Amino acid sequence: MKRLLPILLLLFTLGACKKEKQGSYSESITKGEKWGIRIGSSHAEVFAQLQKAGPTLDFQNVAIFGHKPYSSPEALNPLLPYYYALTIYNNTGTLDRVVLLFSGNKIEQIATGGGLTTGVTKWPNDAADDTAIKVDDPVAALAAKLVKIHQLPAYSSYGFVLSDKPLNKPYDPDMDNQDDWQFGFSDFVSASITGASTVTLHFKAGKLERIDHDYREGQIFN
Repeated sequence: MKRLLPILLLLFTLGACKKEKQGSYSESITKGEKWGIRIGSSHAEVFAQLQKAGPTLDFQNVAIFGHKPYSSPEALNPLLPYYYALTIYNNTGTLDRVVLLFSGNKIEQIATGGGLTTGVTKWPNDAADDTAIKVDDPVAALAAKLVKIHQLPAYSSYGFVLSDKPLNKPYDPDMDNQDDWQFGFSDFVSASITGASTVTLHFKAGKLERIDHDYREGQIFN
């Protein structure tokens, strides 16, 4: 019986630990790794780790909290090849925006509007052909056209927002300057319950310092 006590105590402890991870929970990782994302890795190393984890966990992009709106297009030129979309929006007056979606090295879609957007093949519609952005334009030529459009009085107050960072494009060196990243993924726990994870990565002094994982389960209603 004395020999059984340590074994029973171990089983009880393991059972209790397993129970803590059932249902919704939050955790912070400051040592080791989670999903192959290792504490102490550099920004570029973490991005490479995310590229490996993405297909398994089923997520394709990572949000970069430090990416603030740009007030002028000149700074966008070196950044555009690393992203899949650019939103151009009116800073004043009526809500107006243009969303440019990239595929490969070309502009695949242009959508305009405030709330609901409408697909177009050219923007601005009243601009000259050498100024207007058109479907199938090369992304490499986009920054030059944005500068011309921004010089037009009707669009001089427009701002620019980059998309989340896609994992299928090369690492953006500017991410070395951004210390808070976030991604999310979900899965089915059962036929009636889904589990959703929100993961925030915190860097300090050029290294990954902490992984915050918030997991929530929810009922599926048919």
